[in-house]
Amino acid sequence: MEMTPTIMEQNPSTAPEAWQHRLARVVSTLQVQVDDVIRWTNIHMVDFNFYLFFKYMLASLVLYWTACVGFGWVTMVAMWCVLADGRRKRLNYRLELAYADTNTLKDLWLRAERQMPAWVTFPDMERVEWLNKIIRQLWPYAGHYVQDLCKFSIEPSMRTALEEYKLYAFKFEKIILGDTPPRFSGVKVYDDTSRHEIIMDMDFAYAGDCKFEVSVSKFKMGIKDLQITGRMRVVMKPLVRQIPLVGGLQVFFLNNPDVDFNLIGLADVFDMPGLSDILRSIVIEQIAHMMVLPNRYPIQLVEDINTAELKCPTPAGVLRINVIEAHNLMKKDIGIMGMGKSDPYCILRLGAQKFQTKTINNTINPKWDFFCEALANVIRRQHVTIECWDYDYSPLKSYENDDFLGRANLDVHDIWKSGEVDMWVPLSDATSGRLHIRAAWLDLHDSSASLELQLEEIRALQATTKNPLHSAVLLVWVDSAKKLNNIPDPFVRLHVGNLQQETTVRQRTNDPVFEEGFTFLVRNPRTQELKIEVIDHKTSQVQGKIELDLNVLLKERNLDVKNEEYPLSGASGGLAALKLNITLRILKTALKKDDGDGGPKEKGEAEIDSSTPAAISEPPPSTFPSAVPEPPLASVPPTEIPSNPVPAADPEKKSAPIKEEVSLAEKSEGPGVVAVADVPVKPESTVNEPAVVESIEEVMSSAASPLMQMGPSATPGDDTDLRQRTNAAGIHGLGRIELTVKFGPRSNLVIVIHQITNLPVEDDGELPDPYVKLYLLPDRSKDSKRKTDVIKDSCNPKYDERFEYSIPSNELTRRTLEVNVVNKKGLLFLQRSPKMGQVHLDCGLLDSNKVTQWYDIAPAMDEDDE
Repeated sequence: MEMTPTIMEQNPSTAPEAWQHRLARVVSTLQVQVDDVIRWTNIHMVDFNFYLFFKYMLASLVLYWTACVGFGWVTMVAMWCVLADGRRKRLNYRLELAYADTNTLKDLWLRAERQMPAWVTFPDMERVEWLNKIIRQLWPYAGHYVQDLCKFSIEPSMRTALEEYKLYAFKFEKIILGDTPPRFSGVKVYDDTSRHEIIMDMDFAYAGDCKFEVSVSKFKMGIKDLQITGRMRVVMKPLVRQIPLVGGLQVFFLNNPDVDFNLIGLADVFDMPGLSDILRSIVIEQIAHMMVLPNRYPIQLVEDINTAELKCPTPAGVLRINVIEAHNLMKKDIGIMGMGKSDPYCILRLGAQKFQTKTINNTINPKWDFFCEALANVIRRQHVTIECWDYDYSPLKSYENDDFLGRANLDVHDIWKSGEVDMWVPLSDATSGRLHIRAAWLDLHDSSASLELQLEEIRALQATTKNPLHSAVLLVWVDSAKKLNNIPDPFVRLHVGNLQQETTVRQRTNDPVFEEGFTFLVRNPRTQELKIEVIDHKTSQVQGKIELDLNVLLKERNLDVKNEEYPLSGASGGLAALKLNITLRILKTALKKDDGDGGPKEKGEAEIDSSTPAAISEPPPSTFPSAVPEPPLASVPPTEIPSNPVPAADPEKKSAPIKEEVSLAEKSEGPGVVAVADVPVKPESTVNEPAVVESIEEVMSSAASPLMQMGPSATPGDDTDLRQRTNAAGIHGLGRIELTVKFGPRSNLVIVIHQITNLPVEDDGELPDPYVKLYLLPDRSKDSKRKTDVIKDSCNPKYDERFEYSIPSNELTRRTLEVNVVNKKGLLFLQRSPKMGQVHLDCGLLDSNKVTQWYDIAPAMDEDDE
């Protein structure tokens, strides 16, 4: 078939003329269409009003944006209702568990295994139905006591708190307790305390039908359906030789309890996003101010006891916490190209004490280097909670707009036991992120000899942070005043630096009895002073004042003054006086000791002399430093004599010294060799005969890895064979790993990976790039996997990283912790990630007395996908 030739093929010279003809036709067509549009406009738009068009368009836009905003409020309220309903369901379920009996417990167990009452989850918690029956009988008679408590204790503090929000004249109008009493779902009594006190922890739950009606600024409102759940501690001290055998009680919550309630009357307006958060925080703050540590609710039962020790006991110590940085936080802010970054800050809580870091804008890897110091009144069962938030602007200055980025918890007992910790803690309730935290325990001493050392340490730390640090604790007991003027309503105001505290007001008396104690952190007692003023509440007139230089206390024996009457300067007549007890305690950094009682070891005189600010400011080489002297061979890690593991009964029970294993080592090696172990050695064996280390094999032959490490070639019956074959690199020559593994009080398995020693080099002689990977078998999913950072080119990496698994105690016997050491050598797709070895730990055989141990790395038995 022949094709018709184109114009250019027929006559190339006529091609430009053809294209010009086509372009002219297109232009003429467009001109005709434009003329048609102009003609239609002239016919139909003669009476067009541009003003009305603009007005209607603007009104449409306003209506559109109003609808969007209204829909946004509806959506916000709907989301708030969903969140509030979820919160209420969780709280009701916890209360249902607290009130459950043996008939309903099985059904609740099937609904959620992880939220069982403490007496079910922990074997050391006991159920006390007899106590609940007694409380049920006594509850109708408690009404008058609660009314007095609300009128004279809660009402004044609530009035002061609401005045900050321009709400005045707070007053209780009606108090109805209802018929439903509180319950205690689990009780634990400690048996390893001082013989002069009894300590009891109780899981408290109240979900009653009470009703409180109040008036604020002439408006009446109320609260009903109050619900409170938390762990309460009751301390009975001192024990006396007369009936009732207990001199007094101290009642307090270890941490802030969970509080919920419904608002009635005019207050129902506050039950909306933002305003409800403010009101709820005020209620929680008032409960914390009354009976959350360090605040206590004292009850005196006997007259002739030390009232100051009952109402204001000396703190156990001080926690110095350093929030250094965070890594890989969640992205909560919206950016131009999608998800942006965050504006993170942290809130730290220890009981009722609260601290907040500054906000770092537009980053997911913030560096705060924030220091704070908190008074630690108890050691057991209390923890530091660190919450990370993304800041968003709120006109009400509340947290309802801020996004939650995760939470971390530090056990106070772990810090006290270790002296100092420095680790990365992963954030729970978050998809990613971890915090770098350093915390140190500071003891209180009644000698001024350690003051200069503490001041040097503070000066070294102040070089990197602007947060104020302290070197001492001041305790002031305001007993009474006498011979004041004009029958005032007196109260006492105390100042130390920028800190200010006040007693309650005593009504119309010239000789008030206060009996209240106060605690201050002091930066430098050599330069600071205590200022005290006695003020008339009615007229705000100062009745008299005292200015006391704290440097005077450094010259007193035991750094305290007891029952001293100080004259009030400026008082008319010159006879007014204030009776005080003043005690100064110097802070002293504590280090871990391993003498069997699990407590911290203080710095010796040699360490004090050799300490320098530069050395103090450096982070510790390990989170849990060994108290046993290291052998001259640096590559030889400390090991432990094997002992039979027992199921965990009390995670906080102090371990006892092991003596039989030391005698075994002496018998097998002779008097000339020291066995390197994490057990205390008798002083006689080290003082009388010098220690001589002849070889690595002789050093390690007297110590074996713990029997919980069950590698392919290790069995519990091969104790003698293990002792003969152990060397610096472990039984299998693959190195050794130091781990802390324990089951915490919050139904969580805590693993701290400290360090690895003596890993083998690669076949080509290169150093490995090791990291540690964890699985909680039999689960090998991503939710079960935990990983440390990669340490480049090291056979002795140090991690000090902490991980947690949420797991009920009844599942421990069915779980195995797999610890894999992996080599990440190579670049990008050339990385092979071979396993260098692994350790398997049976979680049902964890020894609560030995949570930190060395384990021999065994050959890998299986492979999993990276």
